[in-house]
Amino acid sequence: MPLRSLLGILRPGGFSTNPRGINMARKGSLEAERQAIAKERQALEARETKLRESERAASVELMHKSVLGKAPFERVEAFFAALGKLGLDEAEKRLRAS
Repeated sequence: MPLRSLLGILRPGGFSTNPRGINMARKGSLEAERQAIAKERQALEARETKLRESERAASVELMHKSVLGKAPFERVEAFFAALGKLGLDEAEKRLRAS
């Protein structure tokens, strides 16, 4: 390639007149993508919070419908104290065995 052709590439108006402008556009699109991801992350966290609240409400409803919901408070309290001492895994294991 002749030297004159190469000089034309390097002069303003050659292949890339503003490489910094291209970088700025790329930076802008990257920042926009970061913001979009942050927004999606916040929406997902809100959905997870709502799901945990729904699960808690369903647990309370199940307990009210179960034998525990009909038992006197003192017995329910004693049951949960025993459950706390055993741990959930051990309590499930013993209940399955009985």
